[in-house]
Amino acid sequence: FFFLMIRRPPRSTQSRSSAASDVYKRQTWHAPWKLMRVIAGHQGWVRCVDVDPSNQWFVTGSNDRTIKFWDLASGQLKLTLPGHISAVRAVLVSQKHTYLYSCSEDKTIKCWDLEANKIIRNYHGHLSGVTCLALHPELDVLISGGRDSTLRVWDIRTKAQVHVLEGHKHVVSTVITQEFEPQVVSGSHDCTCLLYTSPSPRDRQKSRMPSSA
Repeated sequence: FFFLMIRRPPRSTQSRSSAASDVYKRQTWHAPWKLMRVIAGHQGWVRCVDVDPSNQWFVTGSNDRTIKFWDLASGQLKLTLPGHISAVRAVLVSQKHTYLYSCSEDKTIKCWDLEANKIIRNYHGHLSGVTCLALHPELDVLISGGRDSTLRVWDIRTKAQVHVLEGHKHVVSTVITQEFEPQVVSGSHDCTCLLYTSPSPRDRQKSRMPSSA
């Protein structure tokens, strides 16, 4: 993967006021949203949330080291999964498989089989806490970011670490991935966003060629 670094240039006071004025002119009235329900059950900060593709339940991760599943219609607790030994920082429901991925300050990423409600894979490689996750929409790879300032690309089936994406100088706090270039975009506490592009077919072919001794 290759990356580009983007720093947003400061905007002048005049451009900011002009933009604010344009937004104000375009605003229309919308009915206010209402609080539907308050759900409690974790014993620590709730760090992350994701909703299943069928819109039947949602899942949360917390500083109490547990993952909890809740019925979306009733708000009732359906299941609690222990397994991490430190705060859960991200949970991610697969759109293609009956899997849930979670990461934690304990430096691990776990793959949960939601039919058996158990851990089926552990991904090890980060040198510090893991803070964010993203699944590629086309490839069977998982992207993770951590406190070690790296992004790591994993084969979800073999657990192999395929790539280590470097460039950040501080904690990687968020990552997204898409099928188009740039395929990975990350944000960090170093105040930068990095855009990574996948290797071209020619570069991939070069990497397979044996080096001449």
